[in-house]
Amino acid sequence: MRAHRTSATLAVVTLMGAAGCGGHRLADYDFGGRSVAVVYFGAPAPELRTGGYDLESRDPLGTVVAAGGRIAREVEARRARARLDSAATRVDLATRLADRTLERASRYLGARPVEDRQAADYLLEVDVHSLGLDAGRDEVHLFVSGEAVLLDARSGVEIWDSDVRGWDPLTPELASDPSLGDILTAGALRTVTVDEFERILGRLADYTADRIARELRADLRDVRR
Repeated sequence: MRAHRTSATLAVVTLMGAAGCGGHRLADYDFGGRSVAVVYFGAPAPELRTGGYDLESRDPLGTVVAAGGRIAREVEARRARARLDSAATRVDLATRLADRTLERASRYLGARPVEDRQAADYLLEVDVHSLGLDAGRDEVHLFVSGEAVLLDARSGVEIWDSDVRGWDPLTPELASDPSLGDILTAGALRTVTVDEFERILGRLADYTADRIARELRADLRDVRR
């Protein structure tokens, strides 16, 4: 089975699409005793986002300081990208995310988890659109975005869906001088090791899977009252 492990320790938010609007069809199906499998669409290679450069300033010295900070941030972000890429090769994000999602979702549905998608009555598709490192001016964080969709395997009808947005901050938000923020951001990137990136990616995967399962559980609870 293919799955992806993208987790987030701290702030992962799942925004509901049709499900959040009450547009799901969970009430139309009896999942008891039926089978469900996860279909995972792998994410692209981890991205590196560093933001743009705005060097407008009436203070020449301030401009120099700001430019220096931004250059430092860019250099450290690129080095961090190499460590992030190394960490991504160590973590089977696909399997970790799919397995955890299947385990919890099948439990809430009352369905039997199976690995063979051809034999499953229902399919839970997990599609990760993007994943990577955002080294913006205010903070550094890992991010993930994607979608989960529960389908009737026979008819292809969408029963439920959830949009997933997750992030794991590596630095606190900086509300002070932007040039100082760039310098602190670069410093934070310098300290993150490959092993730490590996752990962060794992947490991001786990938390993403848990958010999908919790949103599904909440909608099932409403239906079964």
